[in-house]
Amino acid sequence: MHFKRPVFLLCLCLGLLTGQTAAARMLVIGTISDEPVKETRTFLPFARHLAAQLQDQGITGASVTIARDISEMSDLLRTGAVDIYIDSPLVSLAVRAECGSRLLARRWKKGIAQYQSVIFARQDSGIQALADLKGKVVAFEEPFSSSGYILPRLAIGEQIVPLAALPNLRAERPDSGTAYVFSGDDGNTLEWVLRGLVDAGAMSLRGLKMHAGGDFEDLSILLETNAIPRHVVSVSPDASAAFSQTLLAVLTGMDQSGPGRSVLQDFEGTTKFDSIPVSTQELLDQFQAPVAILISGD
Repeated sequence: MHFKRPVFLLCLCLGLLTGQTAAARMLVIGTISDEPVKETRTFLPFARHLAAQLQDQGITGASVTIARDISEMSDLLRTGAVDIYIDSPLVSLAVRAECGSRLLARRWKKGIAQYQSVIFARQDSGIQALADLKGKVVAFEEPFSSSGYILPRLAIGEQIVPLAALPNLRAERPDSGTAYVFSGDDGNTLEWVLRGLVDAGAMSLRGLKMHAGGDFEDLSILLETNAIPRHVVSVSPDASAAFSQTLLAVLTGMDQSGPGRSVLQDFEGTTKFDSIPVSTQELLDQFQAPVAILISGD
């Protein structure tokens, strides 16, 4: 009879250890990109730093997963294969619409908290307002660019209908409405506008000033959009409140320590993370439905 208590205690300890092992897991951070090797190298040191700070949440290590598109990232978050998703806000909203992920924090990427897009034309084009773009062609960057397509496209769509896609610059322009093409790069967008290959272009205001240089004075700004975060952090729909709160505390505290600042700097010149302001969250919520419709192509 004397041996039963030690055996019971041994079994209890083994059970506790087994439970801890089952709860232990890797932290997986993801984003969307067509350059998986480059993005993995960029994200992995940051992921490992977060994992080291989240050990009390059962995290034992970190990995990075790069999705090809919105649907794949949505599936990864929905199934719990990705814990944290970092990307531009409007693409993140499209992902949220599909899987129910939650926006958690704002990332100051390259020291920038937020940005706004502009739609611009040459001053000598005779185009003074968005209404003048009817029958014209606008150059956007690429389909999943928040600053170079989604945000300005939504702004144009509120005032000009319809918007028709052209396959290339040589395609016949519409008799009415406004057409658009994708340039593939902000530099191309500006060059096409300056050379008269398209009538107007769209990109972030900061990007336009950077690319245009001395030519900026020759351009006319037709519209400035509302400012939105440069990047946001989302968590999977099943992330617990405890995990989300701890993660937010870790993220917003990184710029308060030397090691944290070093990791941030190596993470594409990130300055810090902070909570998304209430007014900004409300603005993003307003974009939810139109962004989902725009990206789905419906």
